[in-house]
Amino acid sequence: MYLLHRLVAATTLTLVAAAAPVHADAPNEVDQSLLVPTTLDSSFAPFVCKAKRTGPVCTGERHLVDDWALSDWPCEVPVYAARTEDRWTTRYYNLDYLNYDRWFRSHDVDYLSTAATGPATATISANVRFREPFAIPGDDSTFTVISSGTLWDIRSAGGKPIFRAVGTLVEPPDAGPTFTGHVTVDGVTTTYDDAPLESFFSDDAFVGWVCRAVAD
Repeated sequence: MYLLHRLVAATTLTLVAAAAPVHADAPNEVDQSLLVPTTLDSSFAPFVCKAKRTGPVCTGERHLVDDWALSDWPCEVPVYAARTEDRWTTRYYNLDYLNYDRWFRSHDVDYLSTAATGPATATISANVRFREPFAIPGDDSTFTVISSGTLWDIRSAGGKPIFRAVGTLVEPPDAGPTFTGHVTVDGVTTTYDDAPLESFFSDDAFVGWVCRAVAD
């Protein structure tokens, strides 16, 4: 039985290799110009792409630091903002070089202040993992964004959260976003199960929470 299993496995690998498209790259190297979509996000450059058994896999990361500058938050007083972002990504392609999934890990913090150079009187932070599976490989108009973790945490410096959402947010390309998890607003926590995001979130409410955090 063990020998039969080995023979079947060897035959399967031979058939897969024969069916795979032929590329001129050296072993483990990938011609990035053949990838579809053809443009890798330059903010993650340089990407490292390697040929795997199932197709190319490309990894990249970016680390951004934005210094204090006047923001466009529509609060009663001018609000200045600084930002740090640390993000890692892995992109998966099939043997036809078509992108079919993307994975991300991200930690972002926006620092807010009524003073031009800080210090921060409020923060908006996110600590999430998210992925973008494609319904149609290679067509980036068909992916769904699935984010899990601390999606938003708005608080005054050293204070408790004014608004905090922890759970999973699903954003399909052809329908409204839904959320499963826990939302805390002013110390009151509500649990949601596959609920429309608009059940608790709106642009006006978000601006209100941010302006309150800065002013507190």
